[in-house]
Amino acid sequence: MSLGRISKKLPVLLACLIAVVTCASMVIPSVYGKSTDKVLTVGVPADRIPIFYKESKTGEVKGIGVDLMRSAAEEAGYDVSFKPIGEKNLRHALDNETYDLVMPFGSVLRSASGKKSIVSDSLMQTPFTLVTLDNNGREMPPINRLRVGMLQSFGAVSETVLQLYPGVKINLYDNMDASMKALREGEVDALLNNSYVWSYVLQKPAYSDLAVHPSAVFSLDFRVGTLDTPAGRDIIKRLNSGISKLTDDHREEIISIYTSRSLYEYDFSDYIHQYGTICLVCVVVTIAMTVFLWSRTRN
Repeated sequence: MSLGRISKKLPVLLACLIAVVTCASMVIPSVYGKSTDKVLTVGVPADRIPIFYKESKTGEVKGIGVDLMRSAAEEAGYDVSFKPIGEKNLRHALDNETYDLVMPFGSVLRSASGKKSIVSDSLMQTPFTLVTLDNNGREMPPINRLRVGMLQSFGAVSETVLQLYPGVKINLYDNMDASMKALREGEVDALLNNSYVWSYVLQKPAYSDLAVHPSAVFSLDFRVGTLDTPAGRDIIKRLNSGISKLTDDHREEIISIYTSRSLYEYDFSDYIHQYGTICLVCVVVTIAMTVFLWSRTRN
């Protein structure tokens, strides 16, 4: 091709090049019609299998709450990244600026520093159940007359419980082992937790002497929260549009995925608790046989 022809077509080539560069630099719309222009960091407690938990092999945060939030965020055109909160409860997590959102909330509350928050529409209803030591079927007193133990990370939920049941006394514990110890020592009458969490925790053989009280169940909203700022209100407004598109069938499908399979993994103490008697018999028999054979060889 001659130099003259190239010079004539140069404007056209430049125009095509500009168009290609412009298209490549544009944000590609998501399938939901909104751009994924921001990845939201969501702070969650990671001690609530199967609601939220950290997968042991990959370190990835998974659970019912994760899948529900991700589904709603995708419908709203957001990408989300989940991060276990390091704070002792959600109030303190609200003040951590590394999180765009924190979950789960039952209702609006102030942060630890006194700042107002704003919450989304409910992603689902979460049932809560009381667990006590097995009392041979005896009827449990009303919840507003009980001393109840809860996890420290459920601090926000405990405030809602106090509003619903004036008179109940609530003690907060750092972890499940500490709360179980308090129950066995009579420090509290019952433990309160999410019913889905109980379905996992009570698979532990050492907890076989505990009784669930299905009649003492109430449900709380499962919401996402952030500080009440212009940016926070924009995120929540857009997220609510995604939540409104979630169907009950989709919610039930996600819940079923995590509750229909066994996520509990036995540790050494579980095997000892469940098979301790058998192991003890085997050890005694082994020792007896060893002593018998040793005595024969000496004779």
